[in-house]
Amino acid sequence: MTTSLVLLLAAVAASAPLPSQSPNRAEVAAQRAAIEQRFAGETQACEQQFAVASCLEDVRQRRHAALAPLVKREHELAAEERRARAQAQAQRVRERDLNAAQDEGQRRERVVAAPLPAAPASPASHAPRALGASEAESRREQAEAQAAAARRREQLRQREQARRQRMADHEAREQRRTKPAAAPLPLPGASAPQ
Repeated sequence: MTTSLVLLLAAVAASAPLPSQSPNRAEVAAQRAAIEQRFAGETQACEQQFAVASCLEDVRQRRHAALAPLVKREHELAAEERRARAQAQAQRVRERDLNAAQDEGQRRERVVAAPLPAAPASPASHAPRALGASEAESRREQAEAQAAAARRREQLRQREQARRQRMADHEAREQRRTKPAAAPLPLPGASAPQ
């Protein structure tokens, strides 16, 4: 009698819908703990009966059915947290890009506003000409591009040199590690009695 009453109450509780508001992780965990505790009591009650296996199987099925909405909600909460973290990361990236763009704009303004270096003394035959702002900027950009290309060539040369050094070190380690070749075996006729 008491077992059937417990089973009836468990079935009613398992079929009861979750509250309409979205519970947070702590509420879901509390609900899960309550369900686990309730079914632990039912499992103990089953162990007192004669037909233990079928009773335990029934309890496991009802426990699974009762936990299904909670598991679904836990997955939804985890997905929401992942979305929030992704949005926060995207926002940080946008802010970083915006700051970089602003810094780049300020750097370009400083370069444009900076006075040009004094032109070297030229022969009198060449008349000094005034450089337009766009021509001066294009020369600066060209100089920057040449400097960047030179840096890249230097980095490539250093990487290649480091690679060659690693290869040489590896070959030297292999040479030290390998044993010298064994002495050849004597010829079969050399040890025969005469």
